[in-house]
Amino acid sequence: MDLDTLASVIARHPVPLWLLGMAAGALLGSTALWGLKALRHQRSPVRRLLHPASATTLMVLSMAAAACALLVGGSALAELAESFQTQEDWGRVDEVIAQQLRMHADMAALQWFAALTHLGDTWVLATLALAVAAALWWREHRLLAVGWLVAMAGNGLLTKILKEVFARVRPEHVHGAAQADGFSFPSGHSSASIVAYSMLAYLAVRLLPRQWHMPAVCSAGALVFTTGFSRVVLHVHYVSDVLAGWLLGGTWLVCTVLIMDSMARWRGAPPALARH
Repeated sequence: MDLDTLASVIARHPVPLWLLGMAAGALLGSTALWGLKALRHQRSPVRRLLHPASATTLMVLSMAAAACALLVGGSALAELAESFQTQEDWGRVDEVIAQQLRMHADMAALQWFAALTHLGDTWVLATLALAVAAALWWREHRLLAVGWLVAMAGNGLLTKILKEVFARVRPEHVHGAAQADGFSFPSGHSSASIVAYSMLAYLAVRLLPRQWHMPAVCSAGALVFTTGFSRVVLHVHYVSDVLAGWLLGGTWLVCTVLIMDSMARWRGAPPALARH
Protein backbone atom coordinates (compact mmCIF):
# COMPACT_ATOMS: atom_id res chain seq x y z
CA MET A 1 0.00 0.00 0.00
CA ASP A 2 1.53 3.33 -1.08
CA LEU A 3 1.49 6.47 1.04
CA ASP A 4 -1.37 8.16 -0.84
CA THR A 5 -3.62 5.12 -0.45
CA LEU A 6 -2.76 4.79 3.24
CA ALA A 7 -3.47 8.48 3.83
CA SER A 8 -6.82 8.15 2.06
CA VAL A 9 -7.77 5.20 4.29
CA ILE A 10 -6.90 7.21 7.40
CA ALA A 11 -8.91 10.20 6.18
CA ARG A 12 -11.99 8.17 5.19
CA HIS A 13 -12.12 5.80 8.18
CA PRO A 14 -10.90 7.66 11.28
CA VAL A 15 -13.31 6.01 13.76
CA PRO A 16 -12.39 2.36 13.02
CA LEU A 17 -8.71 3.33 13.07
CA TRP A 18 -9.25 5.06 16.40
CA LEU A 19 -10.76 1.88 17.85
CA LEU A 20 -7.85 -0.18 16.55
CA GLY A 21 -5.41 2.38 17.93
CA MET A 22 -7.03 2.27 21.37
CA ALA A 23 -6.71 -1.51 21.39
CA ALA A 24 -3.06 -1.20 20.40
CA GLY A 25 -2.51 1.40 23.13
CA ALA A 26 -4.11 -0.87 25.73
CA LEU A 27 -1.94 -3.78 24.54
CA LEU A 28 1.17 -1.61 24.80
CA GLY A 29 0.18 -0.61 28.33
CA SER A 30 -0.35 -4.21 29.40
CA THR A 31 3.01 -5.16 27.89
CA ALA A 32 4.71 -2.36 29.82
CA LEU A 33 3.10 -3.60 33.05
CA TRP A 34 4.25 -7.15 32.38
CA GLY A 35 7.78 -5.88 31.71
CA LEU A 36 7.79 -3.79 34.90
CA LYS A 37 6.67 -6.72 37.04
CA ALA A 38 9.20 -9.03 35.39
CA LEU A 39 11.96 -6.48 36.00
CA ARG A 40 11.05 -6.16 39.68
CA HIS A 41 10.72 -9.88 40.24
CA GLN A 42 13.20 -11.31 42.72
CA ARG A 43 14.70 -13.54 40.03
CA SER A 44 15.09 -10.76 37.47
CA PRO A 45 18.70 -10.68 36.15
CA VAL A 46 18.74 -6.89 36.40
CA ARG A 47 17.49 -6.95 39.98
CA ARG A 48 20.03 -9.58 40.99
CA LEU A 49 22.79 -7.58 39.33
CA LEU A 50 21.85 -4.39 41.19
CA HIS A 51 21.00 -6.05 44.50
CA PRO A 52 24.44 -5.48 46.11
CA ALA A 53 24.52 -1.81 45.00
CA SER A 54 24.04 0.90 47.60
CA ALA A 55 21.12 3.33 47.48
CA THR A 56 23.50 6.12 46.44
CA THR A 57 24.89 4.00 43.59
CA LEU A 58 21.37 3.20 42.39
CA MET A 59 20.48 6.89 42.44
CA VAL A 60 23.56 7.77 40.38
CA LEU A 61 22.75 4.98 37.91
CA SER A 62 19.16 6.21 37.64
CA MET A 63 20.31 9.76 36.94
CA ALA A 64 22.71 8.48 34.29
CA ALA A 65 19.90 6.47 32.69
CA ALA A 66 17.66 9.54 32.77
CA ALA A 67 20.36 11.62 31.10
CA CYS A 68 20.76 8.99 28.37
CA ALA A 69 16.99 8.94 27.84
CA LEU A 70 16.97 12.72 27.44
CA LEU A 71 19.82 12.55 24.95
CA VAL A 72 18.17 9.87 22.84
CA GLY A 73 14.79 11.58 23.00
CA GLY A 74 16.27 14.94 22.04
CA SER A 75 18.09 13.43 19.07
CA ALA A 76 14.89 11.77 17.84
CA LEU A 77 12.98 15.06 18.18
CA ALA A 78 15.61 16.86 16.13
CA GLU A 79 15.38 14.17 13.43
CA LEU A 80 11.60 14.56 13.21
CA ALA A 81 11.87 18.33 12.95
CA GLU A 82 14.56 18.15 10.25
CA SER A 83 12.55 15.61 8.27
CA PHE A 84 9.61 18.01 8.13
CA GLN A 85 11.74 20.95 7.04
CA THR A 86 13.35 19.01 4.18
CA GLN A 87 10.03 17.39 3.16
CA GLU A 88 11.60 13.93 3.37
CA ASP A 89 10.34 10.86 5.20
CA TRP A 90 8.00 12.16 7.93
CA GLY A 91 7.72 15.53 6.20
CA ARG A 92 6.10 13.93 3.17
CA VAL A 93 3.90 11.71 5.36
CA ASP A 94 2.68 14.80 7.22
CA GLU A 95 1.73 16.68 4.08
CA VAL A 96 0.00 13.79 2.33
CA ILE A 97 -2.10 12.81 5.36
CA ALA A 98 -3.02 16.44 6.09
CA GLN A 99 -4.11 16.93 2.49
CA GLN A 100 -6.25 13.79 2.48
CA LEU A 101 -7.87 14.77 5.77
CA ARG A 102 -8.82 18.17 4.37
CA MET A 103 -10.30 16.55 1.26
CA HIS A 104 -12.35 13.89 3.04
CA ALA A 105 -13.28 15.56 6.33
CA ASP A 106 -16.57 14.29 7.76
CA MET A 107 -18.25 16.78 10.10
CA ALA A 108 -19.80 14.10 12.35
CA ALA A 109 -16.39 12.47 12.88
CA LEU A 110 -14.77 15.87 13.40
CA GLN A 111 -17.29 16.78 16.10
CA TRP A 112 -16.73 13.43 17.82
CA PHE A 113 -12.97 13.90 17.91
CA ALA A 114 -13.40 17.54 18.91
CA ALA A 115 -15.08 16.25 22.07
CA LEU A 116 -12.43 13.60 22.70
CA THR A 117 -9.54 16.03 22.26
CA HIS A 118 -10.51 17.80 25.51
CA LEU A 119 -8.77 14.88 27.28
CA GLY A 120 -5.55 16.81 26.64
CA ASP A 121 -6.77 20.35 27.30
CA THR A 122 -4.65 22.42 29.66
CA TRP A 123 -7.51 23.20 32.05
CA VAL A 124 -8.52 19.53 32.28
CA LEU A 125 -5.01 18.30 33.03
CA ALA A 126 -4.23 21.23 35.35
CA THR A 127 -7.33 20.40 37.40
CA LEU A 128 -6.33 16.74 37.41
CA ALA A 129 -2.77 17.62 38.46
CA LEU A 130 -3.91 19.66 41.45
CA ALA A 131 -6.51 17.10 42.55
CA VAL A 132 -4.10 14.15 42.38
CA ALA A 133 -1.32 16.10 44.11
CA ALA A 134 -3.67 17.10 46.92
CA ALA A 135 -4.88 13.52 47.36
CA LEU A 136 -1.34 12.14 47.46
CA TRP A 137 -0.21 14.80 49.93
CA TRP A 138 -3.23 14.16 52.17
CA ARG A 139 -2.47 10.42 52.15
CA GLU A 140 1.14 11.29 53.08
CA HIS A 141 2.68 10.11 49.82
CA ARG A 142 4.77 13.27 49.71
CA LEU A 143 7.47 12.04 47.33
CA LEU A 144 4.87 10.79 44.86
CA ALA A 145 3.00 14.10 45.08
CA VAL A 146 6.15 16.09 44.33
CA GLY A 147 7.14 13.69 41.53
CA TRP A 148 3.67 13.95 39.99
CA LEU A 149 3.82 17.76 39.98
CA VAL A 150 7.36 17.78 38.59
CA ALA A 151 6.31 15.41 35.81
CA MET A 152 3.32 17.54 34.83
CA ALA A 153 4.87 21.00 35.21
CA GLY A 154 8.25 20.03 33.77
CA ASN A 155 6.69 18.53 30.66
CA GLY A 156 4.55 21.61 30.14
CA LEU A 157 7.58 23.89 30.36
CA LEU A 158 9.65 21.73 28.00
CA THR A 159 6.84 21.62 25.46
CA LYS A 160 6.44 25.39 25.53
CA ILE A 161 10.17 25.95 25.06
CA LEU A 162 10.42 23.48 22.17
CA LYS A 163 7.42 25.00 20.41
CA GLU A 164 9.21 28.35 20.41
CA VAL A 165 12.49 26.78 19.29
CA PHE A 166 11.04 24.92 16.29
CA ALA A 167 8.27 27.48 15.52
CA ARG A 168 6.41 25.16 13.13
CA VAL A 169 3.16 26.53 11.71
CA ARG A 170 0.09 24.34 12.19
CA PRO A 171 -1.66 22.64 9.26
CA GLU A 172 -4.61 24.50 7.80
CA HIS A 173 -7.85 23.77 9.68
CA VAL A 174 -10.91 25.71 8.54
CA HIS A 175 -13.69 23.20 9.33
CA GLY A 176 -14.68 25.02 12.54
CA ALA A 177 -14.99 21.87 14.66
CA ALA A 178 -11.88 22.78 16.64
CA GLN A 179 -9.49 25.69 16.91
CA ALA A 180 -5.86 25.77 18.02
CA ASP A 181 -3.41 28.64 18.34
CA GLY A 182 0.34 28.83 18.65
CA PHE A 183 3.02 26.68 17.10
CA SER A 184 2.58 23.05 16.18
CA PHE A 185 5.73 21.06 17.06
CA PRO A 186 5.62 19.15 19.38
CA SER A 187 1.95 18.56 20.19
CA GLY A 188 1.22 19.80 23.70
CA HIS A 189 -1.93 17.70 24.00
CA SER A 190 0.01 14.55 23.10
CA SER A 191 2.96 15.18 25.43
CA ALA A 192 0.74 16.22 28.34
CA SER A 193 -1.62 13.27 27.95
CA ILE A 194 1.12 10.64 27.89
CA VAL A 195 2.63 12.12 31.06
CA ALA A 196 -0.68 12.55 32.88
CA TYR A 197 -2.38 9.26 32.08
CA SER A 198 0.77 7.14 32.21
CA MET A 199 1.72 8.68 35.56
CA LEU A 200 -1.77 7.91 36.84
CA ALA A 201 -1.26 4.30 35.77
CA TYR A 202 2.13 4.27 37.51
CA LEU A 203 0.54 5.59 40.70
CA ALA A 204 -2.20 2.98 40.45
CA VAL A 205 0.41 0.23 40.16
CA ARG A 206 2.29 1.66 43.13
CA LEU A 207 -0.66 2.27 45.43
CA LEU A 208 -3.75 0.27 44.45
CA PRO A 209 -4.54 -3.45 44.83
CA ARG A 210 -3.33 -5.79 42.10
CA GLN A 211 -6.74 -6.10 40.41
CA TRP A 212 -6.58 -2.40 39.45
CA HIS A 213 -3.20 -2.60 37.73
CA MET A 214 -4.20 -3.98 34.34
CA PRO A 215 -7.32 -1.77 33.90
CA ALA A 216 -5.21 1.28 34.82
CA VAL A 217 -2.44 0.68 32.30
CA CYS A 218 -4.81 -0.37 29.51
CA SER A 219 -6.96 2.72 30.06
CA ALA A 220 -3.86 4.91 30.03
CA GLY A 221 -2.73 3.48 26.70
CA ALA A 222 -6.17 3.99 25.14
CA LEU A 223 -6.48 7.58 26.43
CA VAL A 224 -3.01 8.55 25.25
CA PHE A 225 -3.70 7.28 21.74
CA THR A 226 -7.14 8.90 21.66
CA THR A 227 -5.79 12.32 22.53
CA GLY A 228 -2.95 12.25 19.99
CA PHE A 229 -5.03 10.75 17.19
CA SER A 230 -7.75 13.35 17.69
CA ARG A 231 -5.23 16.14 17.04
CA VAL A 232 -4.36 14.68 13.64
CA VAL A 233 -7.96 14.04 12.60
CA LEU A 234 -8.92 17.60 13.56
CA HIS A 235 -6.09 18.95 11.32
CA VAL A 236 -4.61 20.97 14.18
CA HIS A 237 -1.39 18.92 14.21
CA TYR A 238 0.71 16.96 11.77
CA VAL A 239 1.44 13.29 12.47
CA SER A 240 5.05 14.09 13.36
CA ASP A 241 3.83 16.71 15.88
CA VAL A 242 1.95 13.99 17.74
CA LEU A 243 4.85 11.53 17.52
CA ALA A 244 7.17 14.22 18.86
CA GLY A 245 4.73 14.97 21.68
CA TRP A 246 4.58 11.31 22.68
CA LEU A 247 8.35 11.07 22.45
CA LEU A 248 8.88 14.17 24.57
CA GLY A 249 6.32 13.23 27.20
CA GLY A 250 7.42 9.61 27.31
CA THR A 251 11.07 10.56 27.74
CA TRP A 252 10.27 13.03 30.51
CA LEU A 253 8.04 10.46 32.19
CA VAL A 254 10.78 7.81 32.19
CA CYS A 255 13.26 10.30 33.66
CA THR A 256 10.84 11.35 36.39
CA VAL A 257 9.98 7.78 37.39
CA LEU A 258 13.65 6.76 37.45
CA ILE A 259 14.52 9.64 39.77
CA MET A 260 11.45 9.06 41.98
CA ASP A 261 12.25 5.38 42.43
CA SER A 262 15.92 6.03 43.14
CA MET A 263 15.07 8.72 45.68
CA ALA A 264 12.65 6.33 47.41
CA ARG A 265 15.43 3.76 47.75
CA TRP A 266 17.89 6.43 48.90
CA ARG A 267 15.45 7.45 51.64
CA GLY A 268 15.19 3.84 52.76
CA ALA A 269 11.73 3.11 51.39
CA PRO A 270 12.22 0.97 48.27
CA PRO A 271 9.25 1.20 45.90
CA ALA A 272 7.29 -1.97 45.36
CA LEU A 273 4.29 -2.96 43.36
CA ALA A 274 1.08 -3.06 45.38
CA ARG A 275 0.42 -6.65 46.38
CA HIS A 276 -2.72 -6.48 48.49
